[in-house]
Order: sequence, then structure tokens, then C-alpha cells
Amino acid sequence: MSRLLYIRHGQASYGQANYDQLSPLGYAQATSLGSYLLRQEQKFDAIYVGPLQRHHQTLEMVQEEYAKAGVELPPPVEMAELVEHRGPQVLKELLPRLRHRDKQIDIWQSEIEADITLKVKNGLLIFDRAMALWAQGELDDIHPKEYAKWPAFRTMVEQGLERVISEHSDQKGQHIGMFTSGGTIAATIGRTLQMADHARVISLNGIVQNASMTEILFSNHRITLKSFNRVPHLSDDQLTYV
Repeated sequence: MSRLLYIRHGQASYGQANYDQLSPLGYAQATSLGSYLLRQEQKFDAIYVGPLQRHHQTLEMVQEEYAKAGVELPPPVEMAELVEHRGPQVLKELLPRLRHRDKQIDIWQSEIEADITLKVKNGLLIFDRAMALWAQGELDDIHPKEYAKWPAFRTMVEQGLERVISEHSDQKGQHIGMFTSGGTIAATIGRTLQMADHARVISLNGIVQNASMTEILFSNHRITLKSFNRVPHLSDDQLTYV
């Protein structure tokens, strides 16, 4: 069987004006990842990378580690289906209305306004709760028209997965790198495990670690999850989720 190695980007710039930029820790995580893959003699027959800056920056750090050792990687192919979902944008636009609709979200947001040190902690709580509502279609009546809904995002991710498998299914033992985001990995796991519950699938998004590896085996006839969310290359002080 061949395998897809899904890699989540390193830590981005959470809370900054431009989130789509690796933080200093994110660069260190990506470098550690590249060094680990090199030590493991991980080969890649093909590499696909999402369109976001943090996807490319993570890949670049891996490429640098391989280049230092004189190992050339195949040229990456940018793939639109590896983009992240637009849940954060939906939440940002709908938050004032969500506070009226959901008491717990209003409480968490009020606590942030009273104590700014709770911004990260409560912000993540709000995000997880809002994403569950979003994925289950409970925000459809107020959903911004310019953003794709979660089921449409899942469909796009699945189509991308099927396209890659189709392009490589005639060759056995392929090793393919997929540089992407947590939501995309969650949707891919949902497809691999045939999970119908949208809320359960999107909840995986919150536990996908930065610079983590998720491995999927595939052949003409099936896809199988081999491992999820592995970070053997990171020290305890490098573990992050956003």
C-alpha cells in the first residue's frame, strides 16, 4: 500500500493581525520536524502543499533540513483542497449575534472583556463551541454568504483526497507528503473513518497539534488510518495546538 503523510503547519501567529504567519516557535517546530523526517530517512515521491503562507513556511523548513544533508525533495504541488476552513472568519462576523443566541458564549466573552488575560483561554472555548454549532448547521440561518459551510468544506477536502489517491493509485509503495491545516486533517480523518457526525469530526480540529503527523494508507480499494497526531520530534515545551 501507499501512504499519505498529513502534516499540520507549525504554530501560527494566534492573536496577531496576520495569523497566517509562523511564530518563532512555529519555525522551530517545523525545523524539528524536518530534522526528524531526515533521521528517519523518510522519502517523498510527491509533495502537496496547501495555499496558505503557514503551509508553505512549514514545508520550507523541512526542505531546508533535507537540503543541508544534500537530499533533494520533489517539487511541491500547491493544492487548493488543502486550505483551512473558514470557521474563524464566520465566528468573527457572527460573534455579536452568537452572544445573544448562546448564553455560554456570552459568559465567556464577557469574562474576556472583564479580564483580558482570559483572551486565549476563553477564546478557544468560544471557538470550539461555535465550531460545533457551525458544523451542525445551527448557524445556517445567519451564515455569511461569502464563506463555505462546514459540509461543503468536507466535500472539498474529500474530493482532494480522492484526486491524490487517483493520481497515485497505479504505483505501489508511494510516500506522499501533504502540508495543510488542522481542520483539513480533521475532515480527512472523518472521511477515512466514515464519520457522519459533523460536530464530532470538527472537534478533532481542536486536538491536532502543530507540526504533527497523521498517516493514511491507501490502495485502489481502500483507505486506512494508520496513525493520528504524532509528534515524536517535539519536546514538551514545543507542544502547541494553535
